[in-house]
Amino acid sequence: MKKSLYIIIGLFWSLVAWGQDYTFSNHNIVPFSLNPSMVGNANAIRIGLNYRQQWPALGNSYHTVRVSYDQNFYKRMCSLGAFYTYDYMGAGDIKTNEFGLIYGHTIRLTDGYFVRLGVQGSYFYNLYGDNFEFGDQYDWGTGTILPNTSEDITGNESVSLMDFSVGGAFVIENHLTVGGAVYHIGEPENGIIERKDNKLYRKFVGHANFVYDLESSNGLWGRRDLSNKYLFVNAAYQKQFNFELAYLGAGVMISPLIGGIAVKSDIDDVNTISFMLGGTYKGFQAYYVYDLFTSSKKNGSWSHEISLIYIIQNDEKYPCPVVYW
Repeated sequence: MKKSLYIIIGLFWSLVAWGQDYTFSNHNIVPFSLNPSMVGNANAIRIGLNYRQQWPALGNSYHTVRVSYDQNFYKRMCSLGAFYTYDYMGAGDIKTNEFGLIYGHTIRLTDGYFVRLGVQGSYFYNLYGDNFEFGDQYDWGTGTILPNTSEDITGNESVSLMDFSVGGAFVIENHLTVGGAVYHIGEPENGIIERKDNKLYRKFVGHANFVYDLESSNGLWGRRDLSNKYLFVNAAYQKQFNFELAYLGAGVMISPLIGGIAVKSDIDDVNTISFMLGGTYKGFQAYYVYDLFTSSKKNGSWSHEISLIYIIQNDEKYPCPVVYW
């Protein structure tokens, strides 16, 4: 692969609930935000900045900022990554700080075929304000917030915890990726009140991506170098406690521009259509995602996302997979 990495968009949206993870619509711009095994898949040093503002029309919008670094070490077929995520929810009544380190290892099965494995360790420091709602204030039948809670908490509390996650993927270089991950393996306590229903629930992720090169006719089992013109299709599913999220997206890359569209659903009539447009110049990449809320339920609005990525190519030339997913 002679060009800087042109990232394929995999379109997700973020819904925030009790003990539920943030998820970027464009998580594939920094792929290890969804699967730790994708750390280092740029075959270079990658520095990323992601920002998402969700549902600003509701008056208590959610803001998520993620700063990340990852790098592949060719000789050892391993990768390292680090990130910091700040999640600002409910007009600041819940603030989450996550510091994470990721290690990835690549197993070469044969020329162009790989298995990627990854493990992630995270430290969370969460702050709670005066006006956030407890779980017993939420009516799961109607979606309304009840005025009273049985909890005796004054507010301005904090909690910290350690967390671990793992992931894996099978890769046919620049053609096909199928993978999965399990987050929050130990389901650590994540609330300011110690009891069973305050844990950070385990999350299961499955994903697949297929790329069709518009300048090559050799197909899936032929030429593995990727040109600057290609089509892509992405599908993914994740489940955390009683929340599910699925998407199906597609797009096209015609250098230096890339665009995509996706339909996303929580499988309970909360749906959005996402539009993405991005561009690249040498090692710099910029992307914008707009989420259009299409559900009949009145519990959402539009959202947008901005991502800036900088790729620093390494002069070393050792076999290692470049994965678009």
